[in-house]
Amino acid sequence: MSKWIKENLVLVAGILLPMLLVAGFFVLNKAPGILTDPPEYDFLLVAYRTDYQHPREFHLGFEVRDGQLRGKVTPLKDDHTHQNRQYAGIFRYHAAGNRFEEIVYELPEGLGELEDVLEFTVPETRHLELDSRSKSPDGFTFEYLGYRGRGGLLGEIFGMGGNRGNEYVLSKAGAHFNLPKPAADPYYYQHDMHFKGWITGDSESP
Repeated sequence: MSKWIKENLVLVAGILLPMLLVAGFFVLNKAPGILTDPPEYDFLLVAYRTDYQHPREFHLGFEVRDGQLRGKVTPLKDDHTHQNRQYAGIFRYHAAGNRFEEIVYELPEGLGELEDVLEFTVPETRHLELDSRSKSPDGFTFEYLGYRGRGGLLGEIFGMGGNRGNEYVLSKAGAHFNLPKPAADPYYYQHDMHFKGWITGDSESP
């Protein structure tokens, strides 16, 4: 056997080197995720959409202030007609189960006759303490990767190609943890989802 290998060294190298190269790419691609502990912190996400059949006369927005989620309603006047965030869903990511849960909330009354900007609290999230910094206490960031090329045959086989599902991930030290789609409702804009804050406290948690 060793004699045959010596006589066909070029052939053997031509077979083994591509295999070693593929194995190397596979290890480099998977190592960060294997060596990095999964995320521990929940977070809040707001996703926006427009219902063109049932348009509203105002624009919605949310921000974190003093550790609490707050909403803002802006009347849609002539100079605001380009804004399309008329509906918003609030979603809590559960790190333990890698899943999203929608938080159903109530908007203030009388918004159809609103003349000026109105800020409001969200009682349904009042028990949550939020940290709006981009990096979680355990070192993760919420990121949108956008479209990634499929990577050809190797990408299909070894998972090095694109993600045609949800393209949002939690990232840390080169590792990407894929997130599920927060809403089954297809009308929430895929590219209009916004991280609001890491949940660092929950007064209703058992």
